[in-house]
Amino acid sequence: MSSQAALLADRYRLESRIAAGGMATVWLARDEVLARSVAVKLLHPHLAGGPSFLHRFKQEAIAAARLSHPRIVSIFDTGSSTSSDEECAQPFIVMEYCSGGTLASLLGDEGPLEPDRAVAVASDICDALSHAHRFGIVHRDVKPANILLTGERELKVADFGIAKAAFDTSDVTRTGSILGSVAYISPEQVEGAEPDQRSDIYAVGILLYELLAGRPPFPGENHLSVAMAHVHEQPPSLRGFRAQIPRRTEQVVMKALSKDPDERFSSAEDMRLALGESSGATALISPFSPPHSPTTATRVHPRDAAEQPRAQTASQTRNLVPIFVVVAAAVLLGLVLPRIFDGPQKPDPGPAASGNGSADARSPILEIAEPRDFDPLGDEEEHSEDVSAVVDGNPGTYWTTESYEDGLGKAGVGLLFDLGRTRAVKAAVITSDTPGMTVELRAADEPPADSATMTPVGAPAGAEEVTRLGAGGRRARYWLVWITDLPDALSSAHIAEVRFLGA
Repeated sequence: MSSQAALLADRYRLESRIAAGGMATVWLARDEVLARSVAVKLLHPHLAGGPSFLHRFKQEAIAAARLSHPRIVSIFDTGSSTSSDEECAQPFIVMEYCSGGTLASLLGDEGPLEPDRAVAVASDICDALSHAHRFGIVHRDVKPANILLTGERELKVADFGIAKAAFDTSDVTRTGSILGSVAYISPEQVEGAEPDQRSDIYAVGILLYELLAGRPPFPGENHLSVAMAHVHEQPPSLRGFRAQIPRRTEQVVMKALSKDPDERFSSAEDMRLALGESSGATALISPFSPPHSPTTATRVHPRDAAEQPRAQTASQTRNLVPIFVVVAAAVLLGLVLPRIFDGPQKPDPGPAASGNGSADARSPILEIAEPRDFDPLGDEEEHSEDVSAVVDGNPGTYWTTESYEDGLGKAGVGLLFDLGRTRAVKAAVITSDTPGMTVELRAADEPPADSATMTPVGAPAGAEEVTRLGAGGRRARYWLVWITDLPDALSSAHIAEVRFLGA
């Protein structure tokens, strides 16, 4: 950068170089008019392929400047500068300065993020992309280096529109520009198709994979091998890298990484919603809050629960002793005092499903002799190792269906319950963290060979977090909770608890 170019447009004083890449060099600069720090991105001169490029660049910058969103870097100005030692105009963009570095540098410093933090990051990125897509702007170059952090550790997506202006230039080399971001490029872009919002979704899938695993799914030895892997290879299982990654989070990532754009999420907003559901939390945490900040409790798969750290240090244990004594005393008083003053207590009938009224509170919970998975229309196995989670009394663990890419593709799949003998059933109460699936209740007196040999009890219903399927006092020994449709935008369904209420 020559001394003549140190002041751009008689306004922006370049102070120090922040970063450099295949497309541009970024400078920390001083806006001499508004007396504030800004970031100036100077595109490399070889990208400026004449007046037509400058026009495209200006149009894309103007379009991106219209985006107003808390998760998108604000663009303040754009122009071009020519100095005596440069052969052509050098376009530049003046934008909001984010002093916290990039997501790429954070990943390099800290390594993989905890799953809830990684999901929160991807959710924020999807939120930004969703806003841009509504205005017809496709990012085309989503990657950790283009995700900036403010001094307050807030996440912002940068460089909307720049990729399109550069990639549309006829003399831009693929190796220098497009393949500079090859780790995040979609299969259709590799094959020369025009990218759309689904290409951005694929890039977010790659980015989230890297945040969780600590590496992209297709590392490769060179640009060409990585590009071909995007087209022909399936990404390795995330849980093969880190077993604590929730299965539902892995399913969201794999859906985003579908080779066929039509099989991905139809919008960034759909992916954001699926990420929120996959976290199992009532609200996503701040992506860059301190690792030990209090967060909301999450649902845990039974296999994941067994993998959680169980040990505490001696000092932690000592600190818990006074709390334990107080809690134990409170529990003891809660148990003893009612018996002293009120006499013998009636057995607790168990939890009632929401919306059932007081009648269900008086209904006995029937004992289940044996639960098992039921997949007569498939391979006859549907995560049988997890079935016990639906009767363990812990709504934080769950049984899940297999992952289905394009709906179930069959009449249904579900869970079969043997009550041990013929019983009159008033209702089945189902707890799930994937509301939106369609379920129905079926009954039979003999062990069923398939669902067709069982009698439907009531109409199919859309599942909520707690769903009550009425049985009207029907008597039967075998009861089937039959899933006939999956939740929107998800490739599997979860059931946390199932209870049968006696008539």
